[in-house]
Amino acid sequence: MATLRRYVILETLKIFLVTIAVTLLLMVLGGGAKEGLKQGLPPQMVAQLVPYMVPEMLRFTIPGCLLFAVCTVFSRMTAAQEITAVKALGINPLALIWPVLILAYGLSLATFAMYDLCAVWSRPNLRRIVEDSVDRVAYGFLTTNGSFQSQGISIVVKGVQGDRLFQPVITVAARGPRPAVTLVAKQARLKMDRDANALRIECDQGWLDVAGRGTFHFPDRFIQAVSLGEPDLCPEENHLSPAAIRARRIRSQIIREQRLVASLQSPQTTATEIQPASDRRNGELQSHQARLFRLQAEVPRRWANGFGCLCFALLGIPIAMHSRSSDTMSVFFLCFLPILLVYYPLLVTGENLARAGVYPAWSVWLANAVFLAVGAALTWRSLKH
Repeated sequence: MATLRRYVILETLKIFLVTIAVTLLLMVLGGGAKEGLKQGLPPQMVAQLVPYMVPEMLRFTIPGCLLFAVCTVFSRMTAAQEITAVKALGINPLALIWPVLILAYGLSLATFAMYDLCAVWSRPNLRRIVEDSVDRVAYGFLTTNGSFQSQGISIVVKGVQGDRLFQPVITVAARGPRPAVTLVAKQARLKMDRDANALRIECDQGWLDVAGRGTFHFPDRFIQAVSLGEPDLCPEENHLSPAAIRARRIRSQIIREQRLVASLQSPQTTATEIQPASDRRNGELQSHQARLFRLQAEVPRRWANGFGCLCFALLGIPIAMHSRSSDTMSVFFLCFLPILLVYYPLLVTGENLARAGVYPAWSVWLANAVFLAVGAALTWRSLKH
């Protein structure tokens, strides 16, 4: 029995690791890196971005690669009559299935960990690299496409020569109390101020339009600094694990939103309150209530997405056993079709309902519950017959 279990686990792991390695290689080199170089990003920056892109890709590729591995192993064993031989020896085929389900459970936890890792490590570092080199990124895009847009900044130029932008039209979107700004110049240069975390735009001979405040012309040099926001990571969080950072942030944000919603729901409206003020208050209440619902659904959503691995494995094993075919791709697409047509629409529906506050946060498990039930029923039927 131990030999059979070890054989199934090793075969599944071998195919899973090869599949995920090939998939990551194609996605990183054939997708992300190639597209980055095509858009004009420096090769050094692309090399810096690649390690932070891997967790983002893993959280999507792990479930699919596990499904492919499960379909390959069990369809091959069924076609070679290995399952029949096991039953002839008086061994319940469930003894071959549950080790793979335990592996799928472990990979589900790993996928959930990828979601946490992306939230507290990959995305902040990707943002940091882009912000630290936003001038180089902008020059790359402007040289290739003639336009660049990021973080509320839009730049369109007629041409680029070295570090000079010819006839740039620069638009900075409104941020809170700061109005929108449009800057047009004969030529300009971009420079990143890392100490202030701002993009310095040095312009020659042009005009500046501040929405709602007026326009003024400058005959010679004018410098406009555009803030890129505050750093995402807090210094006091450096010693915490990704899971602890995630739990701490989401919990603190939920408490903050609950207090804001409670304060806005308190009966402060008087008979003399004018209608615009009342409408503004209701708008703030709806905004904070919507954010509270999204925060409350975030952690269950990550768990539900992670445990897609277990659902895929539980669905793929009985279908592969029932197919009795050694054509792995046919079996894989036979399993993936209901996932594409049923699982993902149910998953998105559950997430949207939870984030909108229509149903509780656990409604994100709707797709998983359906597929776990269907997979368990199909497995029981395969074992019985």
